[in-house]
Amino acid sequence: MLKITLSIALGCMFYSLYAYEQMAVVVSEEINATTAQMQRYEKTNRWNKVGEKIPVTLGRSGLGYAAFKQPLKSEGDGRSPAGLYPITSLFGYDQNTTLKLPYWFVDENLYCIDDVNDSRYNKILRIFDKNGLPQSYEVMRRSDGVYRYGAVIGYNDSAQKGRGSCIFIHLNHSDKRPTSGCTAMDENALKTFLEWLDGSKKPHILQIPKSECGTYQKEYEGIECQ
Repeated sequence: MLKITLSIALGCMFYSLYAYEQMAVVVSEEINATTAQMQRYEKTNRWNKVGEKIPVTLGRSGLGYAAFKQPLKSEGDGRSPAGLYPITSLFGYDQNTTLKLPYWFVDENLYCIDDVNDSRYNKILRIFDKNGLPQSYEVMRRSDGVYRYGAVIGYNDSAQKGRGSCIFIHLNHSDKRPTSGCTAMDENALKTFLEWLDGSKKPHILQIPKSECGTYQKEYEGIECQ
């Protein structure tokens, strides 16, 4: 367990060394809350607010940590990952976009693998031969359409077995129920968010309970906790 958690933690530290200039800060009332507020920021000499706060929906069990603190995030626990992670790519049903991050066109052959025993665990890929599907996976062209627009959070990029997979920012369900471990928002807000993201600014997302926000304010001057 120590080897696994240390590997994930070092991955987060590695990403934090980047000179990133965009950050979405998600603050929940407490660790098990299923809703939160997101504020976008861009960095000059300090972090400056962009736009208004956006209400978001978290996992059905709240937030979970990558390492060192309880509750630890694990596969199927219904927790959105707490901490700082890169936003690595976007996806959607539109074939042509002007978005400024790598983009996955979501067709019926696009899957995200959440089978902890598969070598492709936590990978998005196209599988044309359905005999090659693993025992567990997410169909990206979902019938409920919540992946019509979205972004990939670079959580567990090293694919540590059982530590969580397929973590996205996507559309709310029609009843705004909690997610399975992703972060969701309404359509207009999500489209604005995706259009704002700029790969040249190495966008990240920080998800924390309010009790920890003061500590992060010392490192990220300008972010707010209210």
